[in-house]
Amino acid sequence: MSGRAVYADVVATIALTAGAVFTVLNLEPVTLRAVLAGVLVLFLPGYALTTLVFPAAKETRPGVGDLPSAFTGSETEHAGLPFFERLALGVGLSVALVPVFAWGLEVGGFEFTGPNVAAVCGTFAVVATVLGAVRRLRVAAETRYVPPVGVLVRYREVARGRSDWDGALNVALAAVVVVATATVAFALISPASVGSASYTQVSLLTEQDDGSLVAGDYPQNLSVGESGELVLLVENFEQETTNYTVVVQLQRVESNGDVVATNEIDRFSETLRAGDSWQLTHEVAPQISGENVRLAYLVYRGDAPQSPNVESSYRHVTLWMNVEDGSDTGT
Repeated sequence: MSGRAVYADVVATIALTAGAVFTVLNLEPVTLRAVLAGVLVLFLPGYALTTLVFPAAKETRPGVGDLPSAFTGSETEHAGLPFFERLALGVGLSVALVPVFAWGLEVGGFEFTGPNVAAVCGTFAVVATVLGAVRRLRVAAETRYVPPVGVLVRYREVARGRSDWDGALNVALAAVVVVATATVAFALISPASVGSASYTQVSLLTEQDDGSLVAGDYPQNLSVGESGELVLLVENFEQETTNYTVVVQLQRVESNGDVVATNEIDRFSETLRAGDSWQLTHEVAPQISGENVRLAYLVYRGDAPQSPNVESSYRHVTLWMNVEDGSDTGT
């Protein structure tokens, strides 16, 4: 048997791994990316591990009198595995390795995202395949594993003699593999990381004497012209770079909830990358007096409309204030 045939699966595994990693990291077409992502996660690492663990075509066991030789590094005692068992075990081992990869990413301080998972699976597959090729080279030629030629024809001949029950089991196994592949592939091609959603979080805070920010101690009793300091915190979890516009308003609100007067204090804008936050320190000096005055921070993605209000905002935070007329102060 030629050397090319001996290492055909090694070359194919490395080439398929490289293509799958490149596709997951760089290409946009969803269908191709999903298919290769599923193969990368749910087959290639496990098959590479079988290449490393089982360098022989069939298992060779030493006799009882030869047990010590099993621990001497002899080249004739190597675990073997036929082709179809390698394929099935490749899927099972890959599924078992996914939690290990996730744990490794967590320990290393990396997020469980598509690019990171692809990098870990690809690296493991390539390293295990290369080491497996080295082990296979050290096995005696008569027991060395060689990928079968014309495997589909041979499998068809074997399948003819199997019962309907065996066929049903094969269909069920194939269905499980397809569902698992689709699930993991969707997680890899999804723009958001697993278990996350796209949103923007807005908080209204105040700064304490020690410099810490708390959601409390708000300046809720002021006079017209008197200022109070607030801190608006905008956090971008939209999974993409987002431009924000903040409109600050003072609103006089009737008891039935109707806004009868509005005073726009200021507008701000900022562009945040995914995962970044914007801390806006703002001085509020009310020009509307009354007991039902509402300070509103209206947050928009992109530009704000000509007549901004709570209903049209993407996110908003409000603070009720009692504002006294400065002319009513005693002498």
